[in-house]
Amino acid sequence: MKIGLLGSSFNPIHNGHIALALCALKKFKLNEIWFLPTGNHPLKEKTDVLPFKIRSKLIKTVLKKYPDFIFSNLDSDQNNLNYTDKLIKNLYEKYPDYDFYFIVGEDIVLELPEWHNYNWLLDNVKMVVLNRPDTDKSKWKDLDYLDKLTFLEMQPVDISSSQIREMVKQGKSISGLVPVVIESEIIYWYK
Repeated sequence: MKIGLLGSSFNPIHNGHIALALCALKKFKLNEIWFLPTGNHPLKEKTDVLPFKIRSKLIKTVLKKYPDFIFSNLDSDQNNLNYTDKLIKNLYEKYPDYDFYFIVGEDIVLELPEWHNYNWLLDNVKMVVLNRPDTDKSKWKDLDYLDKLTFLEMQPVDISSSQIREMVKQGKSISGLVPVVIESEIIYWYK
């Protein structure tokens, strides 16, 4: 089995996440994409992150429409920091015959050295990096690990969870940015 892993705070899930998953599924001929909301992200402040239970409900509602997209709570620990290397090691223990593709945005390329045990990650999981329209790639020229990353080219989807949260606070429409099925819930939770 070839499994794509899409980990994020999903604060909230949006159409960019779905577009990325659909593209990766097709491009790498993956069997499934597992959506792994983070319970306690080590590099993000928790100030405006909705509780895990609410974010999970929103994700599950969206994924009902996509048979190849699976909700997973494997990264849900809210009491300890969620490190990607620990997640991958646990997955290899549970599913030793699976190939995992960890899918991320280009914004993490420069921050990878801040990740817990990032060298192990680069050597042990296929890191799939999505191109983003706002990334300044000139800062990448001295990075010694670029050859360990696989870049996924797709039509850029310029949507971010922080943008959606801010728009909701300002009373602006988020129509087209989030799946219709959860739009009213997102407005309720983030206003």
